[in-house]
This record gives sequence, C-alpha cells and structure tokens, in this order.
Amino acid sequence: MYSNFQMSTVVSSAKEVINVKDRLLKSHTLNAVFSMPDQLFYPVGVVTCILVFTAHIPHPKNKEVFFGYLKDDGHILLKHRGRLDDGSWKSKKEKMLDLFVNNKTELNLSVTQKVSAEDEWCAEAYMETDYSKLTEQDFEKIIKSYIAYEFVNNNEN
Repeated sequence: MYSNFQMSTVVSSAKEVINVKDRLLKSHTLNAVFSMPDQLFYPVGVVTCILVFTAHIPHPKNKEVFFGYLKDDGHILLKHRGRLDDGSWKSKKEKMLDLFVNNKTELNLSVTQKVSAEDEWCAEAYMETDYSKLTEQDFEKIIKSYIAYEFVNNNEN
C-alpha cells in the first residue's frame, strides 16, 4: 500500500500529526518514504512525498526505513507543456528501484533510518549534506537574498 502526502505533514511535530503517525505504525509497517520533485503537481505549489507501507503488520521498533531522495527525477518544466522527461527518467527510476529493493544507502540519493511517530519522515532529515558543491557565489547569493528580505521587511538590525 502506498500513500501520497504533503511533505509538511510528515515533518510536522504537531500532536495531532504525531498521533496519526503513531496509529499508522501500530497497524502498518513503514517501508519507504520518497521525497518527490517540488514541481511534481505544477502549477499547484505543493511539495509531496510517497509513503510505502506493508498493510496490517505493525511497524517493528528496530526496522530501518528506506528514504529515497527523488527531487531530480529527470523531468524538466516547460511553459504550457508541463513536466517532460529529459531522457534520463528511465535510468533514474531503475537506480532508485535498485536502491529501494536492496535497502541501500547512496550519497545524495538514499539513506536508511530507524524512525518513530515523533521523527520526521523525509530523506532530507537524515541525508548527509554534500558541501563540496557549494561555491562562493552560492554564499553571496544567499547573503544578498537575506539582506533584500530584511530591507523589504524594514528590519534595520
């Protein structure tokens, strides 16, 4: 069984959300969570993830859950045409399926982690950050964006 969720739901620390996640784990095994592309449902601005469960089998406390990071799924967004395969979807799909089926961890693609209802259920929470790709221009861009935000919001400090 699988379900499509808004990312904000699986990372929420709200008591109601934790209660729902707890009820899910008491009845079903969480096998995997896939973080999907931000523009998957373009033009609707919702960030989604897919949860894969084994139904009617309670989640073991020591089970490692597979977290797949599928933000770059090989599709590009074209105006008035939507999301189209750039030619790499098939190989990316096969790679992710191999990682999932074999419960493998690969930098920037997947990680496994034991989780409970109180934890975040998204790959981003557990993946290592690869700082080697950051440049001085990235840093400058973020600083300029922050200064512009402060200026627009009249924050003089």
